[in-house]
Amino acid sequence: MVHFAPYIIPLALTFVLLILMRLQANSAKKAIHMAEEQLHALELKLTSTERDLKEEIRKNGEEKDLKITQLHEDLRTALNSFMETTGKKLAESEAMAKAQNEQVIEKVTALLRQTVRKPDQSKEGPTRQQPSVSPMHEKAKRLARLIVSDIVLYNQAAVEESIRNGNFFEVMSQDIQEARNLYASRVPEETRQETSYLDDAFNDLIDRKKRELSIP
Repeated sequence: MVHFAPYIIPLALTFVLLILMRLQANSAKKAIHMAEEQLHALELKLTSTERDLKEEIRKNGEEKDLKITQLHEDLRTALNSFMETTGKKLAESEAMAKAQNEQVIEKVTALLRQTVRKPDQSKEGPTRQQPSVSPMHEKAKRLARLIVSDIVLYNQAAVEESIRNGNFFEVMSQDIQEARNLYASRVPEETRQETSYLDDAFNDLIDRKKRELSIP
């Protein structure tokens, strides 16, 4: 026992040192593990923050795109509305101008008929006065020409094509029926029975277009 005494103390110290080293190693492992967990948590937080930031940027970009798109749509709608309104006003102005020109022509023609005598009538005596036309008949005749002018204005290509093919009344049947309904709503039945102003206006249109298009 006395012989082993010098070795006992170093062994004990070595054993204690190993224990202390093991404890320190475990403590270091725990510290490293905690540090790794904290680092992993930070990485997750950074990833989440980056994803949220990208999502926010994407949403803001989409909102800007949507606002720009909406602005384009609003501008396009306003422009179409303006063009449509302007087109209608121009069409109405043109139709009114045509009606006024036709009215002036009718008045001039009536004056010429009243003042000019035929050669064979100068021998027989004074020219007989033409029977006066009632204001209602004048209004009906003017309305008929205006309705037909509107049909040509909004359907010029179809009108010319159907006159070329000789099927005007078939192709334009719907517009013609609407024209007859409008004419009937504004002209008294008595005047409509006595005259054929609307049919005459359609026939005049066909004859005029045939001359313009050189159709025999």
